[in-house]
Amino acid sequence: MNLERLTQFLIELQFSNSKVWFDAHRPEYQVLKLEFIELVTRLIAGIATFDSSVKGVIAKDTLFRINRDIRYSHNKSPYKTHFSAAIAANGRHSSLPIYYLQLGIEESFVAGGIYLPEPPQLLQLRHYMMQHPKKAEALLKNKILLEQFEGLDTEHILTRFPKGFPEGSSLLKYKSFTVSQNFDALALTSSELEEFLLSSYKKMLPLHKWLREALTFLE
Repeated sequence: MNLERLTQFLIELQFSNSKVWFDAHRPEYQVLKLEFIELVTRLIAGIATFDSSVKGVIAKDTLFRINRDIRYSHNKSPYKTHFSAAIAANGRHSSLPIYYLQLGIEESFVAGGIYLPEPPQLLQLRHYMMQHPKKAEALLKNKILLEQFEGLDTEHILTRFPKGFPEGSSLLKYKSFTVSQNFDALALTSSELEEFLLSSYKKMLPLHKWLREALTFLE
């Protein structure tokens, strides 16, 4: 993917964020979108070599629209200034662990896991933690996750144990189960970017395996 051309397009979009400008530059957007789809297609094939759950996933099903939902937002800019995709068995809206990519001018980052699971899913994860506290603590101390991502993201953590779970692993306080890492897309060539992403995704496996085991656990 031509990262310089993508960045320039997004910079111009940021300063002229309107339907009139976007319609005039739609042919360029379509070229960049096709390149992004091709990148995601190669990523799916690469991930499938170590995680068979994404085999057969169609790249278009993983892409997020560039149009913003402005109905309830103070920011009325109609378009996002990034391209993004969430690779998972059921596409971008999957409730399963995902492999996420965002390429943008504000920030580019790679991420994985499950972001703010719905209450029934969160409850299932917490029941699993209570039954297997050592596995929960092992996940928090996993060397691969700590070295690559500095551990699980800590944006959504309770100060106290949740209601109904008075004690146990500190993982019980987490409301989201993700890892992420920012990177400078322009500092990489297209091949370096792809290699970096696949390497990062592979290192998310300890988290994804734990999540899948927890979500299929039967008491």
